[in-house]
Amino acid sequence: MNDRLSIRTNREYMMDPGYFPMLVERLKEEHLQMREQLSGIRTMAASLYSLEDCSIGMCKLIELQDLILSLVEELEQHSEWEEKELFPLLQSYLHPTTAMSVSRSMTVLEQDHDLAKRVVQAFVDGVNAMKVPIDEEFLHLMASELMTACLILLKHFTLEEELVYPLTDRIVEQLA
Repeated sequence: MNDRLSIRTNREYMMDPGYFPMLVERLKEEHLQMREQLSGIRTMAASLYSLEDCSIGMCKLIELQDLILSLVEELEQHSEWEEKELFPLLQSYLHPTTAMSVSRSMTVLEQDHDLAKRVVQAFVDGVNAMKVPIDEEFLHLMASELMTACLILLKHFTLEEELVYPLTDRIVEQLA
């Protein structure tokens, strides 16, 4: 009963040796889930190149727009969580020199994220402005925009994982 009524501060949770591994697990799960979504969107966008009926392509573009906007919303929430919770705690475990280097690298990674958002916005704007009937050239242009955004985001995940996973894995190992 006392355990249920006790109030633990955020700092107390952060000091719990099981807390950081839980954050790392969430990071990896969310990255995997978003990678799978990106792969599906990219595959669907690539299939637009082989469509023979552009009217079907219009429906596919609208479906892809919904999928990518949903993913971008998830990515925004994920990034906010990383910046507010995961990365500050990660930095607290690192040597100050390493923490500074990681911080600089994360700033560069954010530029990839911003670029991907601009490319997604170009895709969304194009779909919103499409005139009926669409032609094959427009369909291919929109597919290309979306595939580019997916590739930028996949590269972003890969670079972040190459930077962060070795650090988090080493910390989790030390906490065990």
